[in-house]
Amino acid sequence: MLPIREKVKVAEFLLKNKFLDPQKIKLAEEEGKKSKEDIEMILIRRKYLSESKYKKALSDTLNIPIVRLDPLEIDPKITNNLPESFARNLKMICFNIKGNEVDLAISKLLTSIEYEDIMKHYLPKKINFYIASDRDINRTINEFYGFSESIERALNDISGMGKFNITDISQISKILEKEQPVIKLIDLIIHKAIDQRASDIHIEPKRHGINIRLRIDGILHTVRKLPKELVFPIIARVKIMAGLDISERRRPQDGRIRVEHEDRAVELRVAIIPTLFGEKIVLRLLDPRDLSKSITDLGMEKNELLRYKKIVHHTNGIVLITGPTGSGKTTTLYATLNYIKDPALNIMTVEDPVELINEDFNQISLNHLIGLDFAAVLREILRQDPDVIMVGEIRDKETADNAIRAALTGHLVFSTLHTNDAISAIDRLRDMGIPDYLISSTLLGVIAQRLVRRVCSYCKIYYEPNERELKLLDIEGNPTDYIFTNGKGCKECNNTGYLGREAIYEIVPFDEKILKMIENEESTAKIKEYVTEKEINDLRKAGVIKAVKGITTISEILRVTAL
Repeated sequence: MLPIREKVKVAEFLLKNKFLDPQKIKLAEEEGKKSKEDIEMILIRRKYLSESKYKKALSDTLNIPIVRLDPLEIDPKITNNLPESFARNLKMICFNIKGNEVDLAISKLLTSIEYEDIMKHYLPKKINFYIASDRDINRTINEFYGFSESIERALNDISGMGKFNITDISQISKILEKEQPVIKLIDLIIHKAIDQRASDIHIEPKRHGINIRLRIDGILHTVRKLPKELVFPIIARVKIMAGLDISERRRPQDGRIRVEHEDRAVELRVAIIPTLFGEKIVLRLLDPRDLSKSITDLGMEKNELLRYKKIVHHTNGIVLITGPTGSGKTTTLYATLNYIKDPALNIMTVEDPVELINEDFNQISLNHLIGLDFAAVLREILRQDPDVIMVGEIRDKETADNAIRAALTGHLVFSTLHTNDAISAIDRLRDMGIPDYLISSTLLGVIAQRLVRRVCSYCKIYYEPNERELKLLDIEGNPTDYIFTNGKGCKECNNTGYLGREAIYEIVPFDEKILKMIENEESTAKIKEYVTEKEINDLRKAGVIKAVKGITTISEILRVTAL
């Protein structure tokens, strides 16, 4: 059955499927006569009708499948087979053409006249109809038509200017004008990244163009390749948004951008560095929702959470979070500060730069140009009468010395280190020149962490592992005793099989025995043996627990953890 309104008769369809009472349908019909809007759209807009349930019933009745549109998988050239006005008016997008067949996604039923217009446009091809959500259709139309139009108009503008010069103020002023296509182009890239749950946007000039890559769930995906003529205008626009020096092209620059996206404000941290073919830009997306996370939302197992709470309930000492860049250390630190915050406490943070703004804390952003680094701030911060101090990172001996001094004088200090596991933090501090007696006097515990990708819940499948897989993870027992998961790949997860990430932790509280071993200058290898005897899981074992529970996969655990 074709998706034609005259054949479906929406009011009868809604009554037959018992979606809502006749009175609401009658009111929507009366409103539709005046506004010429479809009654189902009125009911959905007024939240009387669930769009997903309505379209599922429609799909079953018409025998037309539901599709989830993923802009990453659609060729922009294919969407141009329909004029933009045609696509917007009919709430329709062409998302695939193969041979003599065309796949069209629709979000509303068509009138017989609209159907005939489509047939005229695509004859003699066979049309396969699919049902999609209104949001998916609008997002795809805005992205593809808006993106293509912005690129074309931007190229026309550049060709009209002659050779673009990033130091020419008159040319820069044109970019600053609100309706310039380069502005729209950058906005589309940023909002697309937020929609795709990206953590970073990479804008990379190459010999023949610009690569736009998004880091989604820790993995980089190339989503667009732009013409090389747009390199300087794009760089100039980002610098203007971040309040940076547009004429400086030889030195790295850092800044911030704040954008409004739907119902929330999103902060972007901007880092620009010169490369062979131009300045490379990385925009890190900082979602304010991360600020409100509780430590119960971090993914710690029950026993790990209890162990962690016991560590952070001290009133003085140092707690270290270790892991590589992008492992979620900042999120863990902010969740911890949210857990311990109290009107009676003065909590101060020293960051490079401040990533997430929270008015519950007194946050200090470093400025290396004037000599305001971690060590300099820590030398002065004790005069501010703090109770809790969060130091973004301990990078050198001077910073470590000042953090230890703060801990010895009755303050609780949180900070981060770059080490492979928890116990290696001891060696890192020793390498910085910190005496063992000071380490044992101040260190409360070390938490190592990594982020693993979660198996997509929409395409998750279960299977029995083989002996080789169990051996890789050092799991004893019969393969039939375990059920693991994988993701087949679907539109929800961009065919990766993963959707979202979760942290795994190695949480080591420093008890009297560990502190005595440090004071006696024993090796970290012996300390690790003792920690293993206490049955504290390392990162690999913490990952195995997540895999056995069906949260992640064996390959993901092997990817992010070392033997």
